[in-house]
Amino acid sequence: MDDAGSITNVYRQMTAGDPQAVEVLWSRFFPRLSGLARKTLGTSTRQVAEVDDVLQSAFFGFWRQAQQGDYAANVNRKDLWNLLATITVRKVHDAHRREHAQKRGGGEEHRSLEPSDLAQLPTVEFDLYCSELLTALDEEPRAIALLRLMGYKNREIADLLDCTERKIERKLALIREAWADP
Repeated sequence: MDDAGSITNVYRQMTAGDPQAVEVLWSRFFPRLSGLARKTLGTSTRQVAEVDDVLQSAFFGFWRQAQQGDYAANVNRKDLWNLLATITVRKVHDAHRREHAQKRGGGEEHRSLEPSDLAQLPTVEFDLYCSELLTALDEEPRAIALLRLMGYKNREIADLLDCTERKIERKLALIREAWADP
C-alpha cells in the first residue's frame, strides 16, 4: 500500500475530521472486528443480532475518543487493530454481562471503558489466545482462518488457494466447530 493510503495516514485524516477517513477505517476493520465479536459473543440468535450494534458502539466510541485526542497521533496499523479489538471485546463482554445480569434480576453495575484504561491493554493475553487457537489447526485450515480474519471473502480465499468456494466453506465450518470447544 502506498504511503498516502496507509492506515496510519487514514487514521491521522480521521482525527483531523475527515469523514471519508472514518468510512475507510470502518470498511477495512469491520470484517475482522465482526469475526472477533461474533466469536466472543457466541452464536445464539439474539447474540448474533447484537453483534452489529456492539460493533457500531465500539467504533463510535473509538472515533469520539480519537476526535478528542485521547489516543496518540502516531498510531500504526498494529496498534490500531489492537486498540479496536480491545474496545470491541470489552463492549461484547459488557453486552454479555448486561444480558445475563437482566436474566438474574439485574442490579449489576457496569463500568464503561475509560481513556486511562487504554494504557493497560491486555494485548499479550489476547495475542496468546489467538495464537493458541491458530496453532491448534493444521496448516491448510490455519491459512484459511488467517485469510478470513484478514477480511478476505470465501471466493477470494478459494481463488488464492486454487480450490472451490465450497471447500473453503466446509473448512471454515470445521474451524468454527474446533474453536467452539477450545
